[in-house]
Amino acid sequence: MTTPPASESMTLTSTADHRKGALSLILVIILVLGWSSPAAAWLFHATRRAAARSILRRGVNPAKLHSKARFGSGLYLSRRRSTALAEKGASSAVVKFKSSRALDKRTVDFRQPTSRSIKARLGNSDLRGAIKKSIIGPKLGRKLGRWGGKQGKVIEYRSAQTGGSNLVIPKQVLQKHPNLVRSISAR
Repeated sequence: MTTPPASESMTLTSTADHRKGALSLILVIILVLGWSSPAAAWLFHATRRAAARSILRRGVNPAKLHSKARFGSGLYLSRRRSTALAEKGASSAVVKFKSSRALDKRTVDFRQPTSRSIKARLGNSDLRGAIKKSIIGPKLGRKLGRWGGKQGKVIEYRSAQTGGSNLVIPKQVLQKHPNLVRSISAR
């Protein structure tokens, strides 16, 4: 049995040391900054203080969802707390929800809607006056909300107030899949 030359064994050792060092650095970064994955995303819902307390105690009550909202009956969530407040009003309480992977899988992105992307979902609907500056109007929004409910889809759309990102979980989807989001806290 022959031993490798000293320079070759030194290279093997230093490569292994570099790998260990890189892995250690990655672990430290994850521990310090936290692991960020789509499944751990936070979502926000602005509402009255009494409703926020009720949501934290009992969860979202589908009977309390408003049918006159832009996409019809559903749970309306924002990706940012500030967007939720802009949609509902600064004096509201904000409930923080934790997202799930199932929510991400069910979400259809309409933040930059086109006639083609909407017609692919709704068929040849009349879309005149329904989209302005990437904002979906209420008439088309209710059609998309009904489509989402039937298809089991969550709709992501652009906020009319801030341009931020909002989601609506249609009432039918929320009733069938109540664990898509979980309330965590309210402020």
